[in-house]
Amino acid sequence: MLIDKHTIKIIGSRYDNKKDKRIKDQVIANYNSIENMDIKKLSYLIEELADAHDAHQETEVSITLKQHQYD
Repeated sequence: MLIDKHTIKIIGSRYDNKKDKRIKDQVIANYNSIENMDIKKLSYLIEELADAHDAHQETEVSITLKQHQYD
């Protein structure tokens, strides 16, 4: 199965030098693409990004499948 487009957002804590404290629930990284990708390769990409950012706790997935429109 091919995925037509995807967006991966990583949310975490970011250190604010001005306030000298950590701010929670900030977007740390955002990856997106409109190029086709095999779903197996996408799952490997997600796993690599989760490892790189130590983001394994709460994972949310939203999938939209569109039926072919016959004319």
